[in-house]
Amino acid sequence: MSTMNDFDTVTPRQGTDSLKWDIYNGRDVLPFWVADMDFMVAPPIQQALEERIKHPLYGYTLTPKELPDVVIAHLENEYNWHVDPEWIVWLPGVVTGLAISCRAFCADGDEVVVNPPIYHHFFDSHDADRQELVRVPLHKHEGRWTFDMQAMEAAFNDKTRLLMMCSPHNPVGVVFTPEELNQVAELCARHDVIMVSDEIHCDLVIDKNSKHYPTALACPAMADNIVTLMSGSKTWNIAGLNCSFAIISNPELRKRFVTSSQSMVTGVPPLAYCATLAAYRDGGPWRAELLDYLAANYAYVCEELNAIEGLVVEPIQATYLAWIDATGLRLNDTAGFFEEHGVGLSPGEQFGQSQYIRLNFACPRATLEEGLRRMKAAVASLKTD
Repeated sequence: MSTMNDFDTVTPRQGTDSLKWDIYNGRDVLPFWVADMDFMVAPPIQQALEERIKHPLYGYTLTPKELPDVVIAHLENEYNWHVDPEWIVWLPGVVTGLAISCRAFCADGDEVVVNPPIYHHFFDSHDADRQELVRVPLHKHEGRWTFDMQAMEAAFNDKTRLLMMCSPHNPVGVVFTPEELNQVAELCARHDVIMVSDEIHCDLVIDKNSKHYPTALACPAMADNIVTLMSGSKTWNIAGLNCSFAIISNPELRKRFVTSSQSMVTGVPPLAYCATLAAYRDGGPWRAELLDYLAANYAYVCEELNAIEGLVVEPIQATYLAWIDATGLRLNDTAGFFEEHGVGLSPGEQFGQSQYIRLNFACPRATLEEGLRRMKAAVASLKTD
């Protein structure tokens, strides 16, 4: 798989205190779980960081003057979304933005709605002593995961204050259409519910026939009641540096958000700002090649795992996370079973969906090939036990 950038080279991460790899220290387990990639960062990002560390001071840092304009230009070019610089609030992480939103917009006794299966931090971002979490699962319609609007209608009431959603969705990988988003937005508008849209995977659409629509752009009538959370961390593999941002057009909501973050949220570190600026300004060509590589890896995952009786790789449109139905294996602990056979996966239970596993295919093809070989051998062993 030849590209100008090097996605095929395996860069060892053991012994670097990598959460993804060193959690298995001393064990022969290949990790395909947490959402960080095993690719070297884009050369412009590496070069920017190397230039920055020539200056031997790393104190508290202001937002680089160029960064808001670079991000705004990216949103304009990718989505035709016109964002005012004043709307942007810089954060050390998207999960931080979820927690701030619950603190800023929810009173005692309020309810927060989420749609599992969903990224596990949606389950713990609220204050469990003050708010109630209401789970309204997604459902499948004609083989596609989407919102269960009938269940959503039944769940919303006078106590519903916040809907926390994920678009593109993690872990099911769906890119919601403007029609789907507007159905949800209209329901929220009727109940005066604020929408918090985690769009961290927006720049990772690997299906050429799909397009991401920022929720606030797709639903203009609701835009002033939407908090959008974004980051370059997943797209450019800089998650460990901690830089994200919220986009909040409503000045009153933005003030409440900022006020609620005080004394709770640290500033963005200097190297994080540096890497994020380089990513959005100079990382476009690398991202374009990355998307092609990920699409090919996903196709390979589908080809190999769908040939295994008991596993079904579900169709995704975005992210580098394969969502796999393992119901057919009839195992009590599917992720644990594969880990015993040298493959580290995320258990579906983590996202609120039993009998599923999530596989991160953002790695060199050689690593992926070995991981899938181990999975095949693991399933084959069930027939001989």
